[in-house]
Amino acid sequence: MLHRISLETLQRAAIYGAFLSVTGCSVLYYLIQRNLASSPCYTKALRVAREHEKARRLLGEPLRFQALKLRDRENVITAESAHLLIPVYGSKAAGFLRTTAIHQDGDWEIESIVLEFKGRPQKVVLLAKDQTK
Repeated sequence: MLHRISLETLQRAAIYGAFLSVTGCSVLYYLIQRNLASSPCYTKALRVAREHEKARRLLGEPLRFQALKLRDRENVITAESAHLLIPVYGSKAAGFLRTTAIHQDGDWEIESIVLEFKGRPQKVVLLAKDQTK
């Protein structure tokens, strides 16, 4: 025998299902961001920016870093390389740390870190591979 389910019950099931889906996606997005923020490539880039006198002077202290925007197509990480666009701001200006790294011998080696400012063509090279040798 066929049982009829009321429209109200179906609506409630759809609402709860949508809520659980959105919540699950939000938690997953947060966990991925947190995992990337603790990666050696990301933390090395932040350390270099914090220690770079010109970056601190141009952005203004304290330097603050935002989470990576996962939907940004410029953030690409593979097993061999990483290209990250890390949002950064200070009391004077905001911009991005354009970071390039390669994965060698089980560790991430930073190739370059360039500070780009929002709304300004100015760029500051914080680290280039030839500076690290």
